[in-house]
Formats: sequence, C-alpha cells, structure tokens
Amino acid sequence: MTHASLMMGLLAIGSSAGAFAAASPITAGFSDYQPSVIRTHDGARLIVFERLDGSLSGNLWITRSDDGGDSWSAPSAIVSSSANERHPALLELAPSNFVLFYLKGTGATSSFRILRATSSDGVTFTEQAALDLGWASGGEINPHVIRHPDGSLTMSYQRLGSGSYLARSSDGGASWDTLRTAIAPGSQLPRIAFRDSDGLYLASYQVGSNPLSMHVKTTTNPYDWSGAAQDFAVAGNNHDSLPVVMPDDAFALFWIVADGGAFDLRVRRSLDGIAWEPARVITATPGEDDVQPHPLVGDSAVSVELYWGRAAPVGANNFRIVRDGAVAVMDDVLFADGFD
Repeated sequence: MTHASLMMGLLAIGSSAGAFAAASPITAGFSDYQPSVIRTHDGARLIVFERLDGSLSGNLWITRSDDGGDSWSAPSAIVSSSANERHPALLELAPSNFVLFYLKGTGATSSFRILRATSSDGVTFTEQAALDLGWASGGEINPHVIRHPDGSLTMSYQRLGSGSYLARSSDGGASWDTLRTAIAPGSQLPRIAFRDSDGLYLASYQVGSNPLSMHVKTTTNPYDWSGAAQDFAVAGNNHDSLPVVMPDDAFALFWIVADGGAFDLRVRRSLDGIAWEPARVITATPGEDDVQPHPLVGDSAVSVELYWGRAAPVGANNFRIVRDGAVAVMDDVLFADGFD
C-alpha cells in the first residue's frame, strides 16, 4: 500500500550537495507512522506515534529515550480503543505537565473530532472531551500545535471537505477560540511555525489529490491569512510538510516528494518565509518509502534531529519510526579571514 493510499484512506526540484540521512530504527515496523517528538525539560526525548492496523485505523503509542536518542524504551499504547486515533501532537507545557492532541472518530469521516489528553509523567495519558472549535458537526482532523513563549498555544487543523484553519488557546489547550479562522480553503494537512523575534507566522499545506502541490503563507496576525499564497513545491507529487524555526531565526520546511516510485525527504530554508533556498536532498532511497518528517530543533543552526516513517519495499505498509541525529538544513559556513 502506497503512502498516497495511506493519506487518502484517512484524509485526504533541485537539490544541493550533502550526505544523505543515516536512519536508525526506533520501532520494529508494525506499520508505525507519524511521529510527534519533543525534548523534555530534563533532556529526554519522547515520541508519540500512530500504530496502524490493516484498515488504516490507528492507536497512539509512546517511546522514550534518556540517552540523546541512542536507545529507546519498548513502545507502549497510551490512547487505544476501537475508534480511529491518529495524527498526534505532543507538547510539554511545564515539568510534569504533558498534553497530547489527536484526531478520533469511527465510521463516517463526519464523526472525526480533535481530542486532548493530559499526563503528569509522560507515561499515562487521560483523555478529555473533544475540543469545541466552533463547528456544529464533526470533521476536524490533523492537529498541529505550537507553544509560544508566553505559554499560549496555536493549532492548525484541517476541516474535511473545507480546508485549513487555526485556533488559539490561553489555558494549555483546555479551551480554544471558536472563530474558525481560515488559513487556506480547499487545502490539506496544514502545519505552522512562529518566529518570536518579529511575530511572523508561517503556514504550509498541500493542495490537490494525486499529485499534490505544496504552498506557504505568512502573516503577523494569526487571525488574518488573507495574503496571497506562495508556491513552494509544485512540480511533481509533494506531501507532508512541516516548518520549524531554527536558532538563527531562519525557517526550515521539511516535506516529501515522489522520486520515481518511492517517496523521499527534502528540506528548504528561508530567512523571510518568501525567498527559499534550493531543496536539499535528505533521502534518496529507491527501495524505500520515507514519509512524515518531524524535526527536533536543538542548538545548531545548521542541523536538526529528524524522525520519520520508513517502509520497505516501496508500497509496503510496514512503516517503522527511524531517526537521524544530525540532518543538515544548510552548509556549515566557515567564517572567512578577509583575504582571498
């Protein structure tokens, strides 16, 4: 089963030189998908991911590393029921205060809602009621949540059959505004980043069916996304974008592109969210599908830890979560001495 089939079952370039990612497996390949990774206040890594069954119905599992990502605990289920639970977004709001957002539904897609679960230890999570985002009926999926320096949260999400939206919370995600702020009508899988130095938001999303194109918008007002969209990756078949802000205040946007019969990972960098550097090739693996890249930003301005799903052979539904501890987003520039 292809990645496109996985996506549709639920929801809907040039390159610069550099070493390809060296992937180390974290999970054993039970069709493990969509990692959401954080670094905790004490330096541990936590990953919540989907584990899918043959009908693409998911439960949420967690694994932990206390040695910088070199080894991981045996995964354990944290949100598991007969319903379909997918697309986790994990945050640590404070020590002993973890919050997890995800979609949940059964049967018709109109039943899907975004839920919140909380934990004091990052081991046991307690599910709360579905979020009220201002819609009279269900159909909200694919939450992506970021935390601001003032402790508030911003979430991008997809409304099935409608497009991409945004909501904000000032109480750790227990309640959200119900303004139904539109980011991009008709779009899918929105993800956002926020740069604190100038208050700039960047949203990325995909449009179409097969192939999909990737686009971005920027704004300094999270309730106004009326500015024109920019093409980001429109040649070929592009999925799974995720933007982050690097320590040098540059944006780095990760995504996947169909390369022949396989999906591979790419990244582009921008100082303003408008002009983007050429794509860097992260993986070029004709015998494997690499999907859903989720970066973990650290102190380096030139590289990130990267987590993603990998399946082999191409088209197999046996994804496992893998990791590369140092994926370059730009060349490591040496300062010149002023002489040629």
